[in-house]
Amino acid sequence: MDNNPLNKLSPETGFSPSETEPPSTWRPSKIFYGWWIVGASTLANTIQSAFFNVGASALFLPVAREFGTTRTVISGAFAFSRLEGGITGPLEGYLIHWVGPRPYMMVGWVIFGLGLISVGLSHSILQFYAAFLLVTLGQSVAGFLPIVTVLVNWFQKRRGRAIAMFQLGSSFGALLVPAVAWFILNIGWRETMIVAGIISIPIGVPLVWIMRGRPEDYGDLPDGARPESLAQDSTADQSNPLAVSESALTIGQALRSRSFWFLGTAHATSITAWGALRVNLIPALVDIGLDEQTAANILAMSLIIAGGGRLIGGFLGDMLGTRRVLAVTLLAQAIAVTILAFASTLADALVFAVIFGVAFGARGTLMTVMRGEVFGRTNFSRLSGLMDPLSTAGVVISPIFAAFIYDTKDSYRIAFLAIAAVVALGTILLLGIRTPPRSQARLP
Repeated sequence: MDNNPLNKLSPETGFSPSETEPPSTWRPSKIFYGWWIVGASTLANTIQSAFFNVGASALFLPVAREFGTTRTVISGAFAFSRLEGGITGPLEGYLIHWVGPRPYMMVGWVIFGLGLISVGLSHSILQFYAAFLLVTLGQSVAGFLPIVTVLVNWFQKRRGRAIAMFQLGSSFGALLVPAVAWFILNIGWRETMIVAGIISIPIGVPLVWIMRGRPEDYGDLPDGARPESLAQDSTADQSNPLAVSESALTIGQALRSRSFWFLGTAHATSITAWGALRVNLIPALVDIGLDEQTAANILAMSLIIAGGGRLIGGFLGDMLGTRRVLAVTLLAQAIAVTILAFASTLADALVFAVIFGVAFGARGTLMTVMRGEVFGRTNFSRLSGLMDPLSTAGVVISPIFAAFIYDTKDSYRIAFLAIAAVVALGTILLLGIRTPPRSQARLP
């Protein structure tokens, strides 16, 4: 009878021995395999951001003109797509835990590509809505939650910087947004989406093969530590040589804790600005006299700058504490959106882009790291999924709210000021979140 746990199906990853290489093939590597996972994750994020998360913003005005509809109606497609993610989030968290990240993400990339093709083939607003929901489903299954679940498993002390590097993919994708916008405006939005869908699948699917569920299944530990290093770690469980000291809340404990609800609400308020600006920033900049290509370039610039913010947030969070740095980023986001509310020139738009880019980038990394600190590794995907309906509220409501205010007041100012106030509220909610000290947290 084979008693080697490495040759058995992992309950955490769902990977059988045929899906994984034996640990002996990993040991000689001079580079911790977790960094290869970070690289694959960053590239995946780049593709999804260029074609959808960010690049889809360039569709807003062309699609509105094509179907002769209002900004509120088009904003609804973006908003309802996020609502779909909030509804399916709890199920996704459990599927990732039971099925394993790799097969789950494989399906997601196929859906993502087919969804982009469907957007290009849509000939009515209802078809556009349905196709947009399909792309969102694919991006959700192939994207953030399964990837972050893997990174949380592979990193502990360097978690902030690992997640920051993964999220750099959004900034790399933003570099491609001006090109995507050019193709949409000069070749056609249908043709652009169809080609994007065709090339996404053969690029994305191979990246999934690099993903691995947990380092322990390969005789390794988070951050590349070796089991023998735990002998001198007084916080580790010495009865288990592959145990890593960290919080491990059960599902019930988390749902009964105020930290779960405060964190979810804080996340909802913090992402409100991005939910509105992802859809309405380009139209808002066009309203102050910029052309669509310049507006798309400013959106891209802000997200490129966000790459630096992600690295700054990840490293400062590891050194100074996640909550403290996160509070500063939320206030900075609120200030940036206030500047945008009163913007009237290109210079105003550039100031907004710089401040918002740094703050938004750091916020994304730090909010994800805080989830890991509160939830721990064992139930991260399930608890993150259960939090999605709560945290999705801001990103669902804000784009429709901003577009509705514009359609009724012919200005975004009131909407942007209200959103800035909501983002600032998140700093107060952070005070209600309790995270275990890293030196004392334990994994049973």
